[in-house]
Amino acid sequence: MEVIQFIQSYANPSLDTFFKIITNLGGQTLGVILGIIFFLFINKKIGFKFIYAMLFSFCLNNILKGIFNESRPIGTPGIKSSEINTATGSSFPSGHSQGNSTAFTFLITQFKKKWILALGIVMMILVPLSRLYLGVHWPIDVILGTIFGIVSVFISNKIFDLSFDKPKKLFLITLVIFLILGLVFKSSDLTKAIGSFLGLNLSLLIDQKYINFNPKADIKQNILKLLILAIGLILIYFIFNLFNKTLIVEFLKYFSLCFYGLTISPYIFMKFKIHS
Repeated sequence: MEVIQFIQSYANPSLDTFFKIITNLGGQTLGVILGIIFFLFINKKIGFKFIYAMLFSFCLNNILKGIFNESRPIGTPGIKSSEINTATGSSFPSGHSQGNSTAFTFLITQFKKKWILALGIVMMILVPLSRLYLGVHWPIDVILGTIFGIVSVFISNKIFDLSFDKPKKLFLITLVIFLILGLVFKSSDLTKAIGSFLGLNLSLLIDQKYINFNPKADIKQNILKLLILAIGLILIYFIFNLFNKTLIVEFLKYFSLCFYGLTISPYIFMKFKIHS
């Protein structure tokens, strides 16, 4: 508590804005967006691997949240909490800190560039700091969340590398484990994560057997790909929002979003030769 109060003692409107921006750059969003960019436009395998790492970490984070079920500092006397809409689920470990460290650890280990390493170190400090400044996590949440994110990349990368070009037993085993744990530690965020993870795993299998997606394309083709992707995702999102937000609806929604982005849209691109 004293750590959070010390950090918040420097609070001012400029820092409020700065840390709100930083906290929204962290988490799973940045990594998933970058993974999709790699998948659609640069390198399919790296894209798959990046998204796999992010969703693996997201599932792991929400399982740990269900196991520990720790309360947040929100409402604690002497601590001011803001950006509460970004504080879903229980407190430990920090999803934003873990997602952020997952994304940058993947980029650092994949590309081995000094500027990526420097940026990654800065973001692995700033994002956890933002969660403390905003009063939505305890110090232990962000410290171990960052460590879990780093470790999860090495585990997910190992599973991916062992399974991508060979029998998919490890993919299947990991998916079944997450599905079983998802039934034990039920939560909205974990349901979204597992739905997305199932969509990703099926997409990996279907692409290798039937589609063989080629991400290479010229500028006009890439713009068309973006439009097809965006229109489909928006339609799926709004269709599912017509239903009550039960766990099964959330599961199907995020499965459909992931499956469309990684299977249906690549099939359309290949079918209509929207590639070089």
